[in-house]
Amino acid sequence: MSNKYNATERLAKLLMLAGVTKLPMHLINRLKWDLGLPHNIVGTLLADFPDYFEACEVGDAVTGKVEIALGLVCWRKELAFSQLERRPIMGCAPNAKLSKHIGFPMNFPKGFDLEKRVKDWVEEWQALPYISPYENATHLSPNSDQAEKWMVAMLHEVLWLMISKKTERENLFVLGEYLGFERSRLKKAVVHHPGIFYVSNKIRTQTVVLREAYRKDFLIEKHPLMGMRFPSADGGGIEEELGEQSGNGSSDAAF
Repeated sequence: MSNKYNATERLAKLLMLAGVTKLPMHLINRLKWDLGLPHNIVGTLLADFPDYFEACEVGDAVTGKVEIALGLVCWRKELAFSQLERRPIMGCAPNAKLSKHIGFPMNFPKGFDLEKRVKDWVEEWQALPYISPYENATHLSPNSDQAEKWMVAMLHEVLWLMISKKTERENLFVLGEYLGFERSRLKKAVVHHPGIFYVSNKIRTQTVVLREAYRKDFLIEKHPLMGMRFPSADGGGIEEELGEQSGNGSSDAAF
């Protein structure tokens, strides 16, 4: 698969996560480096894939101001499966029935111990039905464990779409607002699950990292663009922190 088509699929999946299948261009431009998108999205992807994308407008939820946006021409059923849903099938066509009780891979740092009551809760939470981030689950009570699992599924998929499997915390907050999530819920989802997410404070910037994507000092599945951007590194200076997190039960107390 070419890098351009790969970028097309990642962008299409991000738009599908938005529910309304459209996002303002300023938000897409904010994420394009992490998504591995070309600099000129309109002149490249919009022009080359008119069956995928279209220019449109979207109203700001707060101000009501109309903004230029990028929308999906139609729902891409073949893309409406998360990375976690695809894994159990070993390359075969995804099957929703097989994906119903998927748990999240967890990778705690050395010396990190969960209290028994927390460990019991995590096991019960993992056993809850897995609702795909491409499904509408807004009917769930926002304070329920099931809603939190769906939120984590959404964050997991967003980070998996990033070529380095990480993005700045503020990017998640801004995107989350367009997806209809409060910042407090996003913070809770990240902090509650240090085995899934890690918060780095490199260069005074908080970055949310998908733990499972890294093994020791290496980004496990290195996208070709990562090799071009960082020929002598594997994750842009994040990996060495993954094994240094203290075992206090929180990814970052200041998050």
